[in-house]
Amino acid sequence: MSSALERMAALSFLLLAAALPWSIAPMSIAVALSGALTLACWWRPGGERWVRTPVDLAAIVWLVALTIAAITGEDPSGSVHRVTKGFLLAIVPLAAYHGRDPKLARRAIAVLLVSAAFATVFALVKFAMQGGAFPVRVRGAAGHPLTYGGQAMLLAILAGAILLRSRDRRFMGAACVLLALLAPALLGSYTRSAWIGTLVGFGILIGFTRARWLPALLGAAVILVLVMPGGYRERASSVFHPHNVWNRERIILWDAGWRMFREHPVTGVGLQDLKPWVARYRSPEAHEPPHGHMHNVYLQVLVTMGVIGFAAFVYLVTALWRTAARRLRVDARTGGADPFGMALRIATVAALAGFLVAGVFEWNFGDEELLDLLFTLIGLAWAASAWRQVRLAAPPSS
Repeated sequence: MSSALERMAALSFLLLAAALPWSIAPMSIAVALSGALTLACWWRPGGERWVRTPVDLAAIVWLVALTIAAITGEDPSGSVHRVTKGFLLAIVPLAAYHGRDPKLARRAIAVLLVSAAFATVFALVKFAMQGGAFPVRVRGAAGHPLTYGGQAMLLAILAGAILLRSRDRRFMGAACVLLALLAPALLGSYTRSAWIGTLVGFGILIGFTRARWLPALLGAAVILVLVMPGGYRERASSVFHPHNVWNRERIILWDAGWRMFREHPVTGVGLQDLKPWVARYRSPEAHEPPHGHMHNVYLQVLVTMGVIGFAAFVYLVTALWRTAARRLRVDARTGGADPFGMALRIATVAALAGFLVAGVFEWNFGDEELLDLLFTLIGLAWAASAWRQVRLAAPPSS
């Protein structure tokens, strides 16, 4: 029975990997199923237990901070249900548990790549059927261009790491195909935060692999902006124009958020939708409808959770970073780690960095579609730090 339970839990984890590039509904079902079966494996007599990571304590602190913000906010009834998002951090030890088996982890990444390819084709076909040009944007199964852009960013960084660092030709071929599909999809999402996060992520990948290629990466990015169609070129170059209409609206929103934080600095205004607050605090010069969040992870945490929540968030991000980057520099220097595991670990560090940079421009820490994928990669990276390279014994001398 224990063996059958382990197989069922492993299959459910592969199902989770298949669901990650899609929408929140199949993703949530897969998380719940895999979580339930994995818990059963942990609790059975004589079985393997919870895989400890630095995220464990940080997750508890984060849940406590979420609870404090919810019950002390202006609208506790509209905030309490958002506390449950903190439990998504349990995906990290879940993935770390299944990632102990390198074969299962490789199968999960293979399933993820194949599923992501189908999801990207779906997104591109849907985009083409809707006109294939702005103001139409690639939305994928996620249904929102910002969320889809974040998904495409994380998947592109993973595929890039496999292509640059893995020695497995099958995985490298799959990564190459996926990148070819993701490039137009990421561009068509029209999401500046995802573009910037992808550039940062690939900068880290190349820095770990061929640091002398970094100037070439920057040159390629500049050339890409110059040859983009007019609307996309304007969107990309608008990052550097503070008086651009998109940037001006964002600055007005951030100014409102800063004033909200200054009036509620300790525990914030609560976890509820911020549209009424934004409408009350923002400048009358704003033209866009009020947003329900701050379009900035760090300001969003300050506004909704105050300095207590922000301190918990910094601790959580530090723990996620420590988990993703465990022994990475040492193994990169000594060269004894499993090559595919190294690719996965570098991908996760780069993806986390890209995610945090993109969070300067977007509330991506509120997107379950992104957190599920990111937390899965972080758990697998922790497990992969224990994989060692298999070396064949030298033949006996005659």
